[in-house]
Amino acid sequence: MATRVTNWLAARRASVNFRSVALIILAIVVANCAYVVFGYESNPIWWTSSITARVCAWSCGMPTVDPNVGFITQPLGHLAALDLLHGHLPWWNYFEGMGQPLAGEMQSAALMPLVMLFIFPAGLLLFHLSLEIIAGVSTYYLVRRLGVGPTIATMAGVLFSINGTFAWIGNAAINPLAFLPALILGVEIVLEHSREKRRAGWVIMAVAVALSIYAGFPELAFLDGLLAAGWAITRLFSLERPRRIPALGRIILGGSVGLALTMPLLVAFFDFTKVANLGPHADQSLSLATTPLSSLPILVNPYLGGTLFGGPTATPNNLLGYVTASVAVFAVVGVVGRRLRPLRWFLTGWIAVVIAGVLNFLEIRHVLNLIPNMNAVAFARYIWPTLEFAVIILAVLGLSDIVEYAARRRLALWATVGVGLISAVGIFSVVPLGGHVRGSYAVAVAILITLPFLSLFALGYSLRFVNGRAFAMVAVAVMALESVTYYAVPTFRSPVSITLANTSLNYLQQHEGLGRFISLGPLDPNWGSQYGLNEINAIDLPLPLNFSTYIHNNLAPSLTNPRTFVLPFTPAMENEVAAHITDYEALGVAYLLVKNKPLTPALSAIVGNNPVAKDFESTLYALPHTLNFYTTALGTCVISGALVDKVTLNCPGSTTLTRLELSMPGWSALVNGHTVPISSNDGLTQTVLVPAGTSTVTYAYLPPHEEPAMLVLLLALAAIASTWRPWRWRWRHQRSVTDTSYDHGSANVEPLGVVHFKESDLEGNSQILATFESRLHDVGDGE
Repeated sequence: MATRVTNWLAARRASVNFRSVALIILAIVVANCAYVVFGYESNPIWWTSSITARVCAWSCGMPTVDPNVGFITQPLGHLAALDLLHGHLPWWNYFEGMGQPLAGEMQSAALMPLVMLFIFPAGLLLFHLSLEIIAGVSTYYLVRRLGVGPTIATMAGVLFSINGTFAWIGNAAINPLAFLPALILGVEIVLEHSREKRRAGWVIMAVAVALSIYAGFPELAFLDGLLAAGWAITRLFSLERPRRIPALGRIILGGSVGLALTMPLLVAFFDFTKVANLGPHADQSLSLATTPLSSLPILVNPYLGGTLFGGPTATPNNLLGYVTASVAVFAVVGVVGRRLRPLRWFLTGWIAVVIAGVLNFLEIRHVLNLIPNMNAVAFARYIWPTLEFAVIILAVLGLSDIVEYAARRRLALWATVGVGLISAVGIFSVVPLGGHVRGSYAVAVAILITLPFLSLFALGYSLRFVNGRAFAMVAVAVMALESVTYYAVPTFRSPVSITLANTSLNYLQQHEGLGRFISLGPLDPNWGSQYGLNEINAIDLPLPLNFSTYIHNNLAPSLTNPRTFVLPFTPAMENEVAAHITDYEALGVAYLLVKNKPLTPALSAIVGNNPVAKDFESTLYALPHTLNFYTTALGTCVISGALVDKVTLNCPGSTTLTRLELSMPGWSALVNGHTVPISSNDGLTQTVLVPAGTSTVTYAYLPPHEEPAMLVLLLALAAIASTWRPWRWRWRHQRSVTDTSYDHGSANVEPLGVVHFKESDLEGNSQILATFESRLHDVGDGE
């Protein structure tokens, strides 16, 4: 047994695929070296809250553009992981607002397998690294199936694993992106199986669809799905006519099974949306949002506006990603190649539609909005990852063409000039140039703005004077250097260490019980979920409609967006809280957490001058008249053993029991083991009838319609399991045949460029095509 394992490991090390995957992972580690190697702090609490002190090696600043990575991704992911670790499905979050769905909220990615990484101290970093590795490795295998040599395919994996969206966004919006290459890889496997008249083949596609949805950001999963659908339709025509309908059926089957796998989550999500504040997704205000034309040069020169370094105002409006100048050059070359011409035309058309759509050129958005649900999607904000993917695939094909056909160099030289002009135009169109940065920030931004021009110069020189393999290595090095640099530099703006001001938090963990606290500044939402603290503040999308309405009407009328229940520590807000303190207390708010500054007289008169806890960042006060979590209409009842989901009470007569947890479809209650209906007098709290005597009341939450959704999930799993035995037999049979025909580690595939078959042969002769596919080292269904 040991010998077999040793031989297997030796074969893997000798495999081209093994080395390529190792290089992709190495590039990801290098791009994240601030966190992985130098130990910089990856926890976003230091910049999405005010409860820490930090030590900066350079100068601290935003490492990503979206603070929801701290408001939602980290704390809710950590809570979901803890629930799963303790054997509970994470359906409900008791710690946000008055409570709300956790899995059904979607952005927590609560049912995604990788969410378990959040149980570790560096869980967010491990989560992001895992997504990037999945994206890079699946891109590599996809590109290999397109007939590209291992060196250039490795570069493709590196480029997509640290693409512009991964670099700039850290919240749930990036999660589905990791599975886009796997989804399209699944499509390619289906086509191969159909071409060779083999069964199954759709399993990878189904799993990729499911993971894209479980990843927790339906907008990006939807847009990725559109790209994958267009790719599939285009590639269907590469098959012989009799094989197209069976292939289409398998693609539909794979997509359908993937959707079926996600039914428990989709049902929870759609049930939540029926009673939620959906913000701009409900009023369709996103349907015509655009990207300024002047911002487009940022696609090839990402830091023209001082992105990240210049603060939130320097973040491009509706442009969350980039492709780099060197990648753009080879993408232009990739447009005109002969091999895979229909696919190139599709990718070029997709890029054109994306650019026209974000600019709303010729009012094209009205046409795009005819696609079901498109008018509820932030198209101009989240379509960019699909453009990045299309550009990278074209760039890979373009570089392969140059390696194979020297005549393509002239086009590449012209593309270099064109991309340079676009980048130069950006110097004048992106105002102010470099953003509002000073000192060392200005130096860093200036270097980053100069880098594309240096890259283009290096490419132009090598195109003119460097030949053969050396040119390909220069091109790969330039593209990798640009991508790694753009990704890595902002990460060094994180602190080398942080210190959590935890005295107030520790006090709350020991004394809060079933009460809640309100924060004016120190601990922004939803960090209470991270530490198991009931925080009335909340920020989410979706957010329960009744609660957001109560926020607007009773708690913080001055907030223009009740979905963002974040209260600044200002005199005006202190006075507003003081004016509505009875409404807070009626929801069980027992503590007030503020910064270490004097209170206004109005608020000081309520909480007094003696805090219950204080540390170097925060001060904690107790509120005097907080309503208990459980109350009865009959005041003589004795309540004992109160837990968040269970309570025992003894009453001299029948009465009603009120529970200060948000009332929502899906809640059920048992009184002494018998089901009783839950009602709500105010749309917020839960009320049940209890009889005279001793009663034990228990509560449970399960999203409506989950039972049939679970049945659909089981049927989908059964469909996948049904493919296992014949697939397993075929895999073993093929390996036994292949192992006797050639060595996986030394097969005759050119390290650069493509395998040399004429396009007409590939499209017209299925036997040659099968040989062509088999020559791609180890790129099989199960590897």
